[in-house]
Amino acid sequence: MQLMKETYDSEKTKKLSLELPEQVALDLANYLDNFPNKTFAIRILANESGLNQKTIRRLLACENNPTYQTLFRLYSIFLEDNNLESLTEKCPEVVAQKIKDYNPCGEEVEDSSAVNLLEMFKKEPLLSEIYILSTVGPINRNALAFRYGQYGLEVLDRLVESELLQEIERDTFTVSKNCPDVNGECLKFLGEHFSHRFAKPGNSELHDQNIISFYAEGLSKEGMKEWLKVDTEAFYKKLEISKNPKFKGDIPVFTYTTTDTISTEKKS
Repeated sequence: MQLMKETYDSEKTKKLSLELPEQVALDLANYLDNFPNKTFAIRILANESGLNQKTIRRLLACENNPTYQTLFRLYSIFLEDNNLESLTEKCPEVVAQKIKDYNPCGEEVEDSSAVNLLEMFKKEPLLSEIYILSTVGPINRNALAFRYGQYGLEVLDRLVESELLQEIERDTFTVSKNCPDVNGECLKFLGEHFSHRFAKPGNSELHDQNIISFYAEGLSKEGMKEWLKVDTEAFYKKLEISKNPKFKGDIPVFTYTTTDTISTEKKS
């Protein structure tokens, strides 16, 4: 459905000295004013941008500090421009600066989103637990409330607002298609956290329940390569098992493998 919309007045808002949330709320309100019905307008904007309607409402109320991805999606619609360079020239200064801070060279930094994800995990480990549970299978709001209480629901809302999770049906969520890839530091944090939180040392001899093992040795470079090769092959064999329909079930499991040298990197 095509609707006539007034031209977004970037010069007007560009001159105002506002904090980022206030600037986005102002521009969002100006954009929505072009529609006869605000609720309908938010629904249309959500469909066009891929943002959750709740996220848009919270931005409008200055309750969220928008991410780079959220800013780019919104302002590319406001300004009808998907070109990063020209978009930042038209955006209000505080918005353009946020985008440039994320993308100072005009090219997407490969691991920036992963770094942001790591900081979120470190700040709130429960967020990482709920996130990983959503990768195992769809998670339900009521089940999370039973397991984690009201705070778990608040963390769930944060994951949705951050576009890490998406609602696939009423009160049921899964990983968002916009979720960034995790880098090595993220994997290390997740592995250490889940091992500390859920590994059960008392069951280590019962291989039908879990396995915990540790071994250290002195190896040549060729021996090290062979170790890494075995670890890689074992990991992908586990993936094959997990993708086999006959092994699908309701037991959430994790595996964490790390092989490295017992030395620390020198910081320059």
